[in-house]
Amino acid sequence: MKRERSIPIASEGDAAAVFGGDSLMGRLRDAALEVLSPTRCAGCERPGALICEACLSRIEVIDPVHACTRCGAPFGDMLCTECGVASEEASEGESAAAAAPEAPEARAVDRCLAATVFADPVPRIIRTYKDAGERRLGELIAELMLDAAEHAEQAAPESYGGLLRNADAVAFVPVTASAYARRGFDHMELIARSFSELSSLPLVDALAKHGSADQRALGRAGRMERSRDAYEVVAPVGGLRLLLLDDVITTGATMRAAATALRAAGAAHVDALAFARVW
Repeated sequence: MKRERSIPIASEGDAAAVFGGDSLMGRLRDAALEVLSPTRCAGCERPGALICEACLSRIEVIDPVHACTRCGAPFGDMLCTECGVASEEASEGESAAAAAPEAPEARAVDRCLAATVFADPVPRIIRTYKDAGERRLGELIAELMLDAAEHAEQAAPESYGGLLRNADAVAFVPVTASAYARRGFDHMELIARSFSELSSLPLVDALAKHGSADQRALGRAGRMERSRDAYEVVAPVGGLRLLLLDDVITTGATMRAAATALRAAGAAHVDALAFARVW
């Protein structure tokens, strides 16, 4: 389902004015950079805006009314087929729970919402942000995520009511030290800081991630194995209702692992919000 968004679309020549820094030096710097290297759309490379109006209109927004509340899939109607099967299997096996107790990460995420489907032009936008270092996209992605969360609260209150309103703070899934050294920034920290400012929710820099491998080339089993015990809680979260942010959900293993660490450290509730869902 497509819906209107509040993100301003910069026309050719005024991108720096819309997305530049607030200080005079920042504006002068951005203006100079705009002359030397004009802003191009992250989705199609058309000059003039970070995300042009044409690409923005092609982003497939997930309808929260039909989304899976467990994994963020776009066509779940509460629970998608995969999560529904898993839930049925868990129910059938309850009598044998003592012999095979449910893993703690299975229910670590209370609810999950994704803003968009991971389809053109979203993958290019994410690659431009993360790998090409176009950091100005962080604020735009944060606004799209906030827009999705606000819409979900209104359109699907039985599923996502209180997603923002009842949250005490925002947390984010961090990158590894090696990824930070390679890129020079933590892409989710920038998104989370913008999200915090836009939503007026406090930001808790709660997690540290161990390991060094990029998970994008791994399959479901590899992602689940790699994510297990990968996160350490480094800030107090006891009793907090947290909204955990990440850029892309593929199998859900990363979100579950991060949420498991937060719940083990005493977080009372963890909802998950992502920019995109692979489907």
